[in-house]
Amino acid sequence: MHCRVAVISDVHFTRERDEETAPTRQGWRGKELLTDAVHMVNEEINPDIVLVLGDLVDDGETEAGPPLLRELRPAVDLIEAPMLVLPGNHDPAPEEFYRVFEPLPEWMDADGVRFVPFVDPEAPEFNAWRPPESLARLVEAREEFDGPIVSVQHVPLFRPGACDCPYNYTNAEEILETMQAYGAVCAISGHYHRGIAVADAGGFVSISNPALCEAPFRFLEVTFSSGAIAVREHALPDISRIKQ
Repeated sequence: MHCRVAVISDVHFTRERDEETAPTRQGWRGKELLTDAVHMVNEEINPDIVLVLGDLVDDGETEAGPPLLRELRPAVDLIEAPMLVLPGNHDPAPEEFYRVFEPLPEWMDADGVRFVPFVDPEAPEFNAWRPPESLARLVEAREEFDGPIVSVQHVPLFRPGACDCPYNYTNAEEILETMQAYGAVCAISGHYHRGIAVADAGGFVSISNPALCEAPFRFLEVTFSSGAIAVREHALPDISRIKQ
């Protein structure tokens, strides 16, 4: 088993610069940033699967959200690997989001690894929670499958107190206990723009992908190989050209 994964998130595509409330974001260059990142993914990583983990646009709750999302769709379509595309809290509501992108499968297998996507309800303070019926999907995902299982979502999933990320699931302990019971080895998320990866004492790895919309315009490559999980960060070249 050698599964190579590319992770892109938090493009925050928008029409307007927001120098006052989000001075570090360059979402107004979102199409350019996403297109450049996809070309790098195709040419330098050649992944077995690509995870696009939400906040593709910044104004999803307004009438501008769906048109912005449709404008980004051609850049996503450049991806030359199987993909899972999830909404984030800034995107249009899931029912609107999946009028632009294909609905999610229950899971997707790539080179011996099973990726299970979750679109969970929001919780206060930009957190999330996972209801019991979603937790039960891990039971189904384990049936007749003996490889590693990876949980994929927008909001980070960390063991409480494991790191300084301010976002998490309100029932993180319950989720992680269920994941451990059914042999899940990793959670991959977006949302936390700084990005972080933490391994607990049992070897479970929680990963939050950095934001593509903020310099140095990063995304991750995650490799699953012979029981090991490796995380490598990539950044877009020619940052002086992009950062204006």
